[in-house]
Amino acid sequence: MFVRFAALCLATLLPLAAVAQPKAPAAPAKQTFVFNDPNNRDTITFVLDAPLEVINGLSNQVKGSITVEGNKASGKLAVPVSSIKTGNETRDGHLQNEKWLDAAKYPDIVVEFKDLVLPGPLEPGKSVKLKTQGKFSIHGVTREEPVEVTAFYLKESEDTGKRAPGDLLRVRAKFQIPLEAYKINRTGALILKVAEMADVSVDAWGSTQFKL
Repeated sequence: MFVRFAALCLATLLPLAAVAQPKAPAAPAKQTFVFNDPNNRDTITFVLDAPLEVINGLSNQVKGSITVEGNKASGKLAVPVSSIKTGNETRDGHLQNEKWLDAAKYPDIVVEFKDLVLPGPLEPGKSVKLKTQGKFSIHGVTREEPVEVTAFYLKESEDTGKRAPGDLLRVRAKFQIPLEAYKINRTGALILKVAEMADVSVDAWGSTQFKL
């Protein structure tokens, strides 16, 4: 009799216990993440690996936004050309002049994407990985390039608040930029000192509470 009574109690309580288990909060149906860290902690790096010289570049400024709705994302991000540093002031000046990136005429490097289909909706604490195409605008030229992206979504909490307020979206990306396709010409001795392809890596954080 006791065994039957205990079994009956378990049969009654187990479904209730399953219902009582807390579920991880889902992402809102639509969110816009602004990229404009006031502390300039984003990192965009590039490497130009030529036979006679390796050039490493760095910027800590990304501005723009990404909107995620369901399993689709659209966005536009920009890096100011003036923010790019290579560890050599003379070379930085060359990079920004009219023969190279022409910062005065084309102040930003821009990448855009629209209705990008994600593998699934954002889930807190889980990464989303995909290979896609981004529309790049550099030095007055706009074209698409393949991009590898990893996005990581975090709901606002006491821990995330130490990084930034609001829900957060960390975006990491890798891609290559063919210089001559963007009318960045390597002539004479530069062919041996400046690689024809820039390998670029991005690690940027967007927040629902950052402002542009």
